[in-house]
Order: sequence, then structure tokens, then C-alpha cells
Amino acid sequence: MKLEEVVPTVRTLLPAISERAEKTETARQLLPETVRDLRAAGLFKLNQPRRWGGFELAPAALVGASAELARGCGSTAWCLGVLAVHNWMLGLYDEQAQQDVWGDDPDTLLAASFAPTGTAERVRDGIRVSGRWSFASGCDASSWMMVGAVVPSSGPIPDLRLFLVPEDEYRIDDNWRVSGLAGTGSKDIVIDAATVPEHRSLSLVQAMAGHSPGRELYSDSPLYRVPFGTMLLFALVGPALGLARGSYAAFTERARTRQITYSAEKQSEQTPVHVLLGEASYQIDAVELLWQRDLDEIARLAAEKHEFTLAERARYKRDVGLGLRACQEVISQLSGASGAHGIFLSSPIQRAFRDAHAMTTHAALDPGQAARTMGRLALDLDPASVLL
Repeated sequence: MKLEEVVPTVRTLLPAISERAEKTETARQLLPETVRDLRAAGLFKLNQPRRWGGFELAPAALVGASAELARGCGSTAWCLGVLAVHNWMLGLYDEQAQQDVWGDDPDTLLAASFAPTGTAERVRDGIRVSGRWSFASGCDASSWMMVGAVVPSSGPIPDLRLFLVPEDEYRIDDNWRVSGLAGTGSKDIVIDAATVPEHRSLSLVQAMAGHSPGRELYSDSPLYRVPFGTMLLFALVGPALGLARGSYAAFTERARTRQITYSAEKQSEQTPVHVLLGEASYQIDAVELLWQRDLDEIARLAAEKHEFTLAERARYKRDVGLGLRACQEVISQLSGASGAHGIFLSSPIQRAFRDAHAMTTHAALDPGQAARTMGRLALDLDPASVLL
């Protein structure tokens, strides 16, 4: 698959994905038939290494795919972004770890929970990992987990690692009952005691600094020169743009014929609605253009083997976080102007409203933190953020 083929491929799936949106939310997980469709279309492989049957496309491919998919279902789009970027992340591990996961089936998917809420201790055969991890989006469709824990060390910087654990060594706690992104199945993962070989662990500190076994293994690939934080942020945020565009389309379609209760006017005749749509379309276009500028720059600089500066990475983080906020505000305004019919669970605008709000609660996407990081650098202070 080529970059220009990604969005047209997603569009062929949109009718079925849209039709399943309510069912996906009710099921509280990515539906098996949707997993089959996304897999058959090759969308999980957008950023997977070519060595394992992937397309190894630039980050723009995943942003475009998840944004388009979110026009039909935000939860499905979120899971695509998460699971596809995890395939990129597995490429950062030792070659043997990639063989362990993909050797028998390159279509194998991985869920993850990065927060170091588990414990790790060194044992004879590797590192024993135990604990509970939350927000493992797409875990029902996955057969491996990446979980975070700090390995005891004497160094000044905590040895935070991501450990690869197969499904027979963890269990899923079905506790995902939430208001937004309900169909992502972001449940808790529980591990009693799993012994993980050293090669199945990845230093997050080194990965974020641009040092990992996979970067050496795929040294000729521009995709593996994209900063860890930048890749992750753009993989997560794509659905926000699709939710905003989908809400705009749903609102305008209904506004054309909606009769305002207790009024002789149709909604399409009201001046405030005209202003709302003009401003909303501007906001959506502005976000898309800004992100496209960043994604084009990232692809170009990666191809030139450029070492991304802190200022560049902070700017990408700012654009992701504040772009997400702009999309959320557009959806909120459209929802508020939708009248009482906009609160029905069958309304795609109310689902988008809840999904976009859920996205802003993700620690990596916090708009305020994104703005603060950029502001601190402008004043020659440290960024006060590790995810850049």
C-alpha cells in the first residue's frame, strides 16, 4: 500500500464501520468483524516493518487513516491508531523479540499500557513482572501486551521499561464502563508473575532519546528515525479530526431541514448557525493544515537523517494538543446547537462529543501540558515533559 492509497482504502470500509458504531459502543470493545475488516485491508500494517510484511509508511498514513475512520466510529479509529503504532513500537525491540511475536504470525496484534504501575525484579531467567495496568485499548483483539515497570537500578534515572508478555501470562479485567471511547475496550491487565527474557524489554528512556535496538536494525528506514514521542502523539490524535469533520457533516445535513420548535424559521435560515458553520469549518481546516505541515516536515527531516531538536519536538506536541482542543471545541459547539435530538444515543454528534472529551483526558494528549511545554522552552526553561 502507498500513502495515497490509504484514505481511499478506509473509505471503502466506512459504511460498515458507521453502521457498527452503536454496537461497538454497547459491546465495549472492537468488534471481531471490524478487526477482520481492518486486518484484511492492511491497515494495522501501515507502520509495521517491511521485514514483517508491513508497509513502513510515514506517520501521515496513520493520521489520515484514523481521521477518516473516525467519521464513522471514534472508538474504532482510536484502536486502529493504537494497535498500528504498537506494531511500529515492536520494531524498536531486539530482533529476537520481534521474532517471538511475529515469527509464526506477522498479523499478531499488541495492546499496551505504558504507565509503570507494575513491579519488576531481576531473577535468574530474566525479569519478573507483576501488577495491574489500566487503559489497554484494543486488548481483546491482541494476543501480546506491552506493560511498563521500573527495573531496580543504581543509576540516577529510573530504568523504565516496556515488557512484552504473551496472552497466556496475563488476564483481562473487564472493567471498561465509561462515557467516552467506550468501544475501545481499554480494560485493565493483570499479571501475577511473568518472567520476561531480557530481550523482550525495551528501555523507554533510551527509546525516547532515539536509541533502541530497532533503530539500529532499521537504520535505513526514515520511519525509525521519527522521535518516539512524536510518533506516539500523532498516532493517537488522528481520530479527533475525523470526529470534528463527521460532526460537521451530520450537523449540516440535519440543519438543512430542521424546523426550529416554537419558531417559524428553519435552522438553516438562522444567522448564528451560518456563523457557527463558518467558524467551525475554519477551525477544522486550520488544524488539518497545521498537522499536515508538521507531518510533511517530519517525513522530510527523517528522510534527510536529521536529528530532531527539542524545539521541533515541542512544537509538534503543541500542535497535537492544541489541535485536539480545537477539534473538541468545534464538536462541543455543534452539539450545543443540535437541540434536544442531539442528546440521543443514536446521534453521532453526541458520541463524538463524548469521544473527543475522552481523548483530552489522555495524559499524553493534554492540551494544557502541550501548551506549557512550548511556553517553557520559549522562556529558556526545561520542557517539564518527558513525552516529546
